[in-house]
Amino acid sequence: MRWDANGKTCIGEVQNLGLNAALDFTKQEGNGWRVPSGQELETLLVNSCDHPGVDAIAFPSIDASDFGEGAKFWTSTEAIPGMFYYFDFTNGFVDMHSQGFRLSVLLVKDIKR
Repeated sequence: MRWDANGKTCIGEVQNLGLNAALDFTKQEGNGWRVPSGQELETLLVNSCDHPGVDAIAFPSIDASDFGEGAKFWTSTEAIPGMFYYFDFTNGFVDMHSQGFRLSVLLVKDIKR
């Protein structure tokens, strides 16, 4: 999916990728895009009365990544050899999986100040 500034939402189809495919995709996109660290994704979690999750105003299309088991997003942070952390933005849970498992990814890039 890509951000549509006019519609103020994300458009396109969600693609679940293995972590290696997500890393390859960042190289294709260029311009400094990368898979975020666990620490970076953790900053997106907000606590609400219902449950932890992400801000639906800042991420209006996050539910499109929920394929019945939550909206799970890769991090680049290795938990143990061959296993990487991911965040479930529907409930705030953190877990780990092997690089071949297919999940969503939110790309980030550093800004120049």
